[in-house]
Order: sequence, then structure tokens, then C-alpha cells
Amino acid sequence: MNEMIVSILPEMEAQIVEQAEMKLIGIPCIGLNDMGSKYRLAKDSLLGLSDHMPQIVDANVQFGMWPQAPGQDTPHTHAYILSVEVSTFDGVPEWFVQMTIPAQRCVVAASKDGDFDGTGRLIDTFIAENGLRVENQGRNYTICERYRYNAEGFARYSLPITSDSN
Repeated sequence: MNEMIVSILPEMEAQIVEQAEMKLIGIPCIGLNDMGSKYRLAKDSLLGLSDHMPQIVDANVQFGMWPQAPGQDTPHTHAYILSVEVSTFDGVPEWFVQMTIPAQRCVVAASKDGDFDGTGRLIDTFIAENGLRVENQGRNYTICERYRYNAEGFARYSLPITSDSN
């Protein structure tokens, strides 16, 4: 596959990323009210788990997941699940959300400043310029964003690229 890259701002670029199947455990953040605080609590909890849960692949890489379900467009019932990859669900307490995310190709744009809207515009431009089609493809959960705290920081994901795209 030829690697396609689109850049709008010098510090941001979009590219196609091949994401292997992942097992994730997560902490739900429900409702849009005070989402920043909910996110920070979930982030700190997940970072602290690695000392107690050897199944965690890397606590410094976290994924924001969106359930593909009714209620996501309602501020009080919107769900965001901050997650980490695990090697196995064995020994994971039942109170964590457990998800297996199939392998997928997505358009991803990173921003050290966490520019959600800017990365979204960049992803939309990349998709349009390259004639790609994206959709949730019947998945229960889709990746919204990734945080690599020891690298680029924030990266936003598109929905998965359909197989009939370039």
C-alpha cells in the first residue's frame, strides 16, 4: 500500500494506520457534563493499574472508545470509554468494560495540542482527497482517539475504512 499523507498545519498530518486486533479494558465516562474531570480520573486510574495488572500492554497508550449505540447523541447518556490494551482478559476484574476490537484501517491525525476539531477537519480532507469511504461496519465500539503520553500525545481516528475504498 502506498502511504498517503495530508498536512494542513505543519504540526499535524493525516495518514492511514493499520490497527491490529486489540483486547481492551476500559473505564466508562458517562454524560458530557464535566467530561474533562471524568477523563482525567479514568486516565489516572488506568495509568496506576499497570503496577497491579501484568496483562496491561502499555498503560501510557490509551484509547478513547465510542459505543455505537442509541443515546450517543444525548448529552446525559453519551458514553466514552477510556481504555488500555491487554494481552488477555484472564484475571481482569469484571467491573471493567472488556472489548475485542477487530483489525481495521483508519485515517489518523495527531496533534500535540489535542486539537480535536483541527484533526477532524484534517481527517475529513484526507478522506475526500483520497476517495475513501468510512463507516462503523456494524461494530459495537469504534476508536475515537488514541493517547500516547510518551510520544505524540493525542491522535484522532476516523471510522474504519471500508474494504471497497482505495
